[in-house]
Amino acid sequence: MPSSLNYQGLAAIVLATSLGTPLLLWGSLNSSVAFYLRDQTNDQRELPRKGAITTIESFDENAIVTLHPHQWKSKLVVTLKVRTISILTFIGTKTDLIKIKNSENSFEQVQANIDVMNRAKAVAKHLNEVSHNEQFNSENITISTNAKDKSYTIKLSNKELVTIDGQTILSDTTNNLAADALQATNRLRRLMGDALPLNAIANIPSAAPEATITGVKGQVTSLRKGMASWYGPGFHGRLTANGERYNQNGLTAAHKNLPFGTRVRVTNLNNGRSITVRINDRGPYASGRIIDLSKGAARVIGLMGSGIAPVQIEILARLK
Repeated sequence: MPSSLNYQGLAAIVLATSLGTPLLLWGSLNSSVAFYLRDQTNDQRELPRKGAITTIESFDENAIVTLHPHQWKSKLVVTLKVRTISILTFIGTKTDLIKIKNSENSFEQVQANIDVMNRAKAVAKHLNEVSHNEQFNSENITISTNAKDKSYTIKLSNKELVTIDGQTILSDTTNNLAADALQATNRLRRLMGDALPLNAIANIPSAAPEATITGVKGQVTSLRKGMASWYGPGFHGRLTANGERYNQNGLTAAHKNLPFGTRVRVTNLNNGRSITVRINDRGPYASGRIIDLSKGAARVIGLMGSGIAPVQIEILARLK
């Protein structure tokens, strides 16, 4: 399934941050972030309701960044979303979660002393501030490498915003810090002002080229085989994982971890028909499937009737 699928029935605390003011709300988790780590869905827990605030008079309807704390593998984690799209996940500790569960104070009081919450709030504050600045240009969102500790820093106008270092990762992580950093940067560039994506991380050492886009048009850099499916009407017009609107008639596809913008040639092994698609979404999450095609792409290679089929995918440009 693509990442735009809603998970009903889960509950979470939603912490909206507007210009640095924390706002605590309880509500249904309509747009799940359960897919951000591959096995998270089986270990997501509702945070305690003790002291939860149910009404907020000072809520800023213009805030575009929200924070979503929840439990993962006995740890407190916080996912940052921009315009409902998951961008970053900050990973806390078991101790953080214990503080919340055992405290007699409200969550709003306790979270002020929790490092993972403060890290996430600082990033949300900066993003919300620049979103109100008419002079801000999202082309000034950049990424560079820190060679000493093998981390990556996302910057706003050459000032540090956040470091991708294993404790802060892409929400639907690729399990590669360089790839996480580049994808997170490009999502922010698009969602904060529709700037064009970057193709590489600045000043990346020659010994670590994993985040540099390689391959030329038509040149195959990798070949895989597996089952393909397709998705369409229920998702048409909704936001994909990279922040654009899904067009079921376009030639796009969802993949679990290939970088957004990667071109992939898909061949239906039942009939030999091929189509080249662009990766712009996440999925599929059904066992045994390697790619989820748009309705338009599925029609071209004769996948509409069967729903699934064995395919060969050739990656024409990818992360090394």
